[in-house]
Amino acid sequence: MSILSRERNAESGVFGGRHLKSAIITFVKLLITGLFFVYIFGKVDFHQFADTLRGVRPVMLAFALPAIWLAHFACVLRWRILLRPLMPTPSLARLCGIYCIGLFFNLTFPTLIGGDIVKIYYAGKPSRSYAGSFASIFLDRDIGMFAMMIIACGAVSFYPVSIPGVPVSLILWSVFILFILGNIAIFTPRFHGFLTRIIRGNHVASAQRGNLAARFEKIAAKIDAVAKAFRITGRHPAALLAALGMSFVNQLLGCTAAWIIALSLEIRIQPFYFLIFVPTATLISMIPISLNGMGLREYSFMALFGAIGVAGESCIALGLLYSFIVILSSLPGGVVYIFFRSKSENLNMAGIENEINPDIL
Repeated sequence: MSILSRERNAESGVFGGRHLKSAIITFVKLLITGLFFVYIFGKVDFHQFADTLRGVRPVMLAFALPAIWLAHFACVLRWRILLRPLMPTPSLARLCGIYCIGLFFNLTFPTLIGGDIVKIYYAGKPSRSYAGSFASIFLDRDIGMFAMMIIACGAVSFYPVSIPGVPVSLILWSVFILFILGNIAIFTPRFHGFLTRIIRGNHVASAQRGNLAARFEKIAAKIDAVAKAFRITGRHPAALLAALGMSFVNQLLGCTAAWIIALSLEIRIQPFYFLIFVPTATLISMIPISLNGMGLREYSFMALFGAIGVAGESCIALGLLYSFIVILSSLPGGVVYIFFRSKSENLNMAGIENEINPDIL
């Protein structure tokens, strides 16, 4: 057998193993999502829930979709701002197309390839600047999370929310502090050096365990790449402030969409609550135990909005309709993907994902 054949067989084995692992993880998430919905609907009157959905005002509900699309466009602008200092930047139209495809992969078309990997590949492909596109995606996510935490923690500080048995303020501020500490560890040169030395020290200690050593080295290299990108972007404070501003716009539009959906369901509560509950529910739904956060999001809406007197049936309807609008907003990405896709590129994207997300175990 030739060396090339052996390499191809090895690649096939790696990707085959990843497909199997991905299928198992997807099945487990689907099972957990189903269990969440069984639990949720066990807490409410299903007939009342059906009546709540039948009573929705379609015209009002339709306004939520443009709000979500505008929120997505704010994300595209934020990403473009962060790309500019790092690498040759694709046109705004192409970035919109790439973003839509990534959204489609994340929300509607679950595959082995994640939506962020799609964005990294297509944004970096023209200039082969995959390290730059990877760093831009990381910074994009990081700044988005920072804005979300500022809104949620600021809102809950000015208007404390009381939920029996759930210390909302403590949870939000604890997560925010951990988030800040994590950023310090990655982006402050002294702490960053300490972190990568620990990882590379583990790499040396693990040398006798074969591929594990190389995987730790990949993790350290990615942390180095992100830290370098942050230092480059840090020389452009106006870009960072503009990206943060786009993050606030994105979060506020997401809260506005949820408020519009609530109005379509005749849920009449102060808009201020959405500044607290929507970011909190989004944060909870990011815990990777269910399919695209479904089940977790509806449970969070039921717990949070239920604590201020909203009926359980209305809370679940609000969560489901919010998820539906977000998924609906991703469908144009499937049309755009038809013009981008290539069979040979799927293997390239899988290879990039294997480089970025090395299996530790």
